[in-house]
Amino acid sequence: MITLSELSRYLQNRRQATLSEMSIYFGSSQDAVRGALDLMVSKGRVRKLPVAEAPCGRGCSASCECVEVFEWVGPTSSSSH
Repeated sequence: MITLSELSRYLQNRRQATLSEMSIYFGSSQDAVRGALDLMVSKGRVRKLPVAEAPCGRGCSASCECVEVFEWVGPTSSSSH
């Protein structure tokens, strides 16, 4: 099961990641990862990027799995000490 602290560290290190990438990395369903991300978004630590800012650069459609790209915007571990 994914924890918020694990997900936070992952995104702090990567800065951006797709929902699919995180689901595979943590071995969790996309719904479970999305639930954790939604909580982090509500706390202002993560933001969901608009499709135009998705890093794939392929002009994704709504059915493209890379549409759900998330970016860390909270404090980094080093700045919180």
